[in-house]
Amino acid sequence: MSLLQILIIAGGVALIVFGVRFLRSGLDRLFGHSLGHSIQRLANHRIKAFFTGLAVSLLAPSTATISMLAVQSVQDRHVTARQALSVLLGAEIGLTVTVILIAFRLEQYAPLLVLGGVGLYQFSRGARSRGIGQVILSLGFIFMGISTIKATGVAIQPDGDLAKLLEIAERHPFGMAVLGGILAFALQSVTATIGLMIGLSVAGTTRLPVAVAFVVGANVGIGVTMLMLGWKHIDSRRLATGNLLCKLSTAVLFLTIAPFTIRVIEVMTTAVDKQIACAHTGFNILMATMFLPLVGPISVLVEKLLPTTPMSESPRFEPRYLMAGQIDGFALASGQSLREIMRVAEIVRSMLADLWRALKTSNEELAIAVSERDDEVDLLDAEIKKFLTRLSTLEGDQDEAGEQMRQLRYLSELETIGDIIDKNLSELVTKKIRHQVEFSDEGWIELDDFYRKVAENMLIAETAFQTRDRLLAQQLLRHKESVSTYERDLRDRHFARLKAGLAESLETSAIHLDILTHLKRINSCVTHVAYAIVTNKADTDE
Repeated sequence: MSLLQILIIAGGVALIVFGVRFLRSGLDRLFGHSLGHSIQRLANHRIKAFFTGLAVSLLAPSTATISMLAVQSVQDRHVTARQALSVLLGAEIGLTVTVILIAFRLEQYAPLLVLGGVGLYQFSRGARSRGIGQVILSLGFIFMGISTIKATGVAIQPDGDLAKLLEIAERHPFGMAVLGGILAFALQSVTATIGLMIGLSVAGTTRLPVAVAFVVGANVGIGVTMLMLGWKHIDSRRLATGNLLCKLSTAVLFLTIAPFTIRVIEVMTTAVDKQIACAHTGFNILMATMFLPLVGPISVLVEKLLPTTPMSESPRFEPRYLMAGQIDGFALASGQSLREIMRVAEIVRSMLADLWRALKTSNEELAIAVSERDDEVDLLDAEIKKFLTRLSTLEGDQDEAGEQMRQLRYLSELETIGDIIDKNLSELVTKKIRHQVEFSDEGWIELDDFYRKVAENMLIAETAFQTRDRLLAQQLLRHKESVSTYERDLRDRHFARLKAGLAESLETSAIHLDILTHLKRINSCVTHVAYAIVTNKADTDE
């Protein structure tokens, strides 16, 4: 095999890898968050979860997409690791569909797929039609890669050193399994790895025993990839470990009975490429048959192997939903940043609530603790902005760019509110406690009522941002005007008490007025989200 042939085959593999990655982002554009919601809604029973995984993987035949959805669902506590394992067992079978299509030698139609895909992806505006075009175009790239590998493989003669290597590989199936696992891990795709083997099979350089071992290793290798994906969170780590244990056990059994398996496959078909696809599908059917009834015991075993420790239960503070590694699709990635932003919103709301409780109970320690919590907001703000900056490198449409700006603006408002609470309100509360002064009864009732209105608006803004509800946004804008009017009225009442010479009002006048000012600033920040929703909706309607 010459260096040129090796480079051409590598180019074919690169086309497959790119096609698989492009397929993932196309499915992401086409289905968005609906696949994740389907998993969460239907995975409440082992059998139902299994068929949910099977159906979802047929709609979205991407190992990385399914793995990410499963990990995210477990980390968000929408499903348990046990339920997600049942989903994965079903999904593994559905994911073999792409390899089966490759084995049916559709590469001759690759130019037609590229033509149709480019037409939809390049010249249509709708997200759904562009998603369909991207999926078709991705399949065209995958089949073109297979065609390139096959065209080069025909010229390779299995003699000399190559023949000796094939003989060695046939005598060491576990070595070939390890090679398949390493390639799957490196390429981050079982489809690309097995597609390489199918492409080389046309030259007669691939013998079935070698191919079977390679396929087994590729399936295990992608399980290692999932373990790395879910390692940071204890529940997703348990899911990935359980999935990897199932794959390893099936791999050992599959290789042990390989002679029998090979004879069965040879009876089914004589074409090596179809034999490879049969081995891949058979591996995953065997795994599901063996371990679907044992999902419960496997989960118990994994929980014992990976017990909950204080460190795993209370890790250092860091982003919870932002996934590390490459970003392949906008909808899934923006869903991660959205969840993390909602976490920031919850932290900021709790800061204001706890600070008000500290003011009410004269708890200086609580006020200091609230101020320190702004460090968490700052950390998440920086990490989310970095993530959204990476997200901007993806090619997206106008709606996706608008969603990214919407998230950045709301995040910026939340960070500003956190600073107001930390640098202004917390200082005022601490000052009042240390000086041991009290508001007048009437003044405190007014301040408390004003706080409640602002806190309610924060919750409305959070809900409106998450749901994009225009009616809630309009309600928030109306509240802004009423809150501004109410704040002016409260100031006038305070000045009237000062004029009347009320002692408590004199002692706390500056603190009282400053608290009103900063609560009003917070209310202005939270209502900015309403302007974005109403404006965006108006543009959409046009």
